[in-house]
Amino acid sequence: MKTNFNKMKTDVIAKELNLLRKALEEADRVRLAKGVDEATRVELERASVVLRVRERELVNEIGVEIAAQIKESSESLEKLARTIRQRNARLSKTAKGTDSVTKALERVVEAVVLLKRLA
Repeated sequence: MKTNFNKMKTDVIAKELNLLRKALEEADRVRLAKGVDEATRVELERASVVLRVRERELVNEIGVEIAAQIKESSESLEKLARTIRQRNARLSKTAKGTDSVTKALERVVEAVVLLKRLA
């Protein structure tokens, strides 16, 4: 559920960023056009500054969101690694037990072979 919300939030931010960038392009195009009076040019520059500030805020928000997703993923990976280590430890114990039984059986077989030779 949280992942869907994060995806929706990221989509909204991406759309807003896209609109901001289009607005910035348009403001720059008009500001640099011939025949624009100084007052309009100054107002467009101020608008561009406000748009750039918002753009930085959104980029920062995306960075925070990505960091949270990475942290969430790393917690899952740590849990998985812990589970793998536990299972590996159990498998190692089983392998050691199997080795012990194998060695014991080898000794029994050697003893039976030795007894047959003696008999």
